[in-house]
Amino acid sequence: MTRAIRKVRAPRAALLAAGALLMLLPATLLTLAGGPADAASVARAKRTRREHPHRHRHHHQIRRHALTVAEMTPTVASWYYDDGDTACGFHAEYGVANRTLPCGTRVTLRYGAHLVTATVDDRGPFVYGRSYDLDQRTASALGMSGVATVYSHVD
Repeated sequence: MTRAIRKVRAPRAALLAAGALLMLLPATLLTLAGGPADAASVARAKRTRREHPHRHRHHHQIRRHALTVAEMTPTVASWYYDDGDTACGFHAEYGVANRTLPCGTRVTLRYGAHLVTATVDDRGPFVYGRSYDLDQRTASALGMSGVATVYSHVD
């Protein structure tokens, strides 16, 4: 007498659950190994590893100790796009133009809560009433746009 062998099928829900577990297995292994678990974690890890584009270049030029406003002089400044040659013959990382200060003079500028040390690398501004023309990087580091009153201190 022969017995018929009956095939047993797993329920569909069990198959779906097993498939989902298999799809999560690589992410779980990465997590256990200390790696990122999903695409969002990978993107977050890349963002935290990658520094702000300017941070590594100028962290040494932004002063950590604050000059008091009493030590600084209020002055009117504007900004310009520094693209061509400069009167001093070089482009400073944080540049500022001034009519009278010698090339290479360090000037600390404060606008709001931002404080940046810039180097005189050009002549200008040639508009009455303004003392400094900031290049685009200096203005951006200060958070300034247009014409504004900044506080300055010649180092």
